[in-house]
Amino acid sequence: MFLVLVSPTGQYSIWPAVLQVPAGWQVVHGVASRQSCADYVDALRVDVPMAA
Repeated sequence: MFLVLVSPTGQYSIWPAVLQVPAGWQVVHGVASRQSCADYVDALRVDVPMAA
């Protein structure tokens, strides 16, 4: 099982739920399957404009 974390600088990470969340990072999704976490992050990318 996994979590989606976000750093203070806005970086996202799929993180194993059995590990301690690093200082400063926040859980924004999970505990869920890796696929569910990947889908969550992919959905966020749709909302972010791509640089040209």
